[in-house]
Amino acid sequence: MKRSNFSRRDFLKAAAFASFLSTVGGHSLLALSAPSRKLISTQEWLSDNIFLQGINAPVFQEVDVDHLKITGEIPADLNGMYMRNGPNPYLKPANYQYPLEGDGMIHAVYLKEGKASYRNRWILTKSLQQDMEGKERQNMPLVNYANTNIVPYGDHLLALYEVGLPYQISSELETLGEWDFDGELEEAMTAHPKVDPITGELHFYRYSLLAAPYLVYYVADKQGKIIRKTPIEMESPALIHDTAITENYIIFFHCPLVFNVFQALGGGLPFEWKPEYGTKIGLIHRKNIDQKPIWIETEPLWMWHFMNAYEQEGEVVVDFAYHNQLKLDPATVNYGQEIKSHLQRLIINPEQKTAKHEPLDDRVVDFPTFDSRKTGQPYRFGYTPHIDVELIAKNKIPNYFSELIQYDLERKVSHVHRFKPGRYCGEASFIPKQGQEGEDQGYVVTFVFDENTATSSLVILDPANFASEPVAEIHLPVRVPSGFHGNWISSVI
Repeated sequence: MKRSNFSRRDFLKAAAFASFLSTVGGHSLLALSAPSRKLISTQEWLSDNIFLQGINAPVFQEVDVDHLKITGEIPADLNGMYMRNGPNPYLKPANYQYPLEGDGMIHAVYLKEGKASYRNRWILTKSLQQDMEGKERQNMPLVNYANTNIVPYGDHLLALYEVGLPYQISSELETLGEWDFDGELEEAMTAHPKVDPITGELHFYRYSLLAAPYLVYYVADKQGKIIRKTPIEMESPALIHDTAITENYIIFFHCPLVFNVFQALGGGLPFEWKPEYGTKIGLIHRKNIDQKPIWIETEPLWMWHFMNAYEQEGEVVVDFAYHNQLKLDPATVNYGQEIKSHLQRLIINPEQKTAKHEPLDDRVVDFPTFDSRKTGQPYRFGYTPHIDVELIAKNKIPNYFSELIQYDLERKVSHVHRFKPGRYCGEASFIPKQGQEGEDQGYVVTFVFDENTATSSLVILDPANFASEPVAEIHLPVRVPSGFHGNWISSVI
């Protein structure tokens, strides 16, 4: 089979040149259908790349598995589907520097009346279809892998990748094609849009690395129609992976990761970490479109993921996974050594243009989540996987998350659910109980990989008794590789 030769460097350069040339909780979603197709498989291969080994190694076939074995009992009110996206290269890459390059694959567990089933599917992007047909990619300087997130919005399930258009997916995981808000969205959409639980509006953006405007902010209504498009003036371009919203603001972090076009043209890494530039916090008013953005300077930091944000007594409180720096060297797998990543709070005064930092924990974490019904509002509980830095250093392979942390931000305490040796979790999702409002009245779910059996499971935890044994564990006879982001969808299946 032919090899893909599109590298991480090419990915970053292509994102820049494409920009230059073209300048959530509980959801209700009816099942969408698509023509059935034959299950896909590919020839198995091995790699010595750290992002394609062990816990990160891809799987090579699509499967459907019914009547899954269950330890414990699935709660009667838990009916729907948990879906998670992540990179899963179809062909062995010739040069693979970071898993953003891998073809997207959705893994889903379906729960109904106490029973469970599983399926996985590659997202049939244009580039993957060409690879499967053995064709060279034609006129595709920017490859959209659709591999970062899977989010429900209205009657749509959107697989997202921040330098391409969303791909619409059916509840059976069949690819329905690119989706562009009826032609209103150009080129790309963030992989981390935010739904306001009060208005139902979707807040999202796209960024460019070369051509102004470097950032464009969009709002879509509950019907999927874009009702606002606002170019954001910035002094320089920025890679902006995530955003947060409050009642009145959408928040962006412009971190000192500087795009260097000359390095890109010379075949080098196109980004440089320049801490002397500091970080700029941008607050764009959601309701007053005539108000200019508020930019506040603070210490140099990197941020992949926000937890939540809200307003309180004239200040804006932002919780996020704080990195003291960012290194793009793929040989550097040293979480907790040079690079620190922990839960941090930033308290912003928009009038005085000040930002005060308040560390919330010193453990190495990322992939923060919470009860999405509290998006943009004061909240109590948040969740992060704890990154096992000792095991990562020992194995020289990233993405070992040995436990989940529950943060009680009101009482300023935390609880830990520890997995047995050789078992590692991923990002968690909170599912509210039907008819209940409390943030501890629901369930927390995550995929868990068992390296002893080379299989995975979906674990259901009780947030009110977080350290206790799982409410239920749904055993999969297959492995789910380490991946990125997912969501729970309450649906008619």
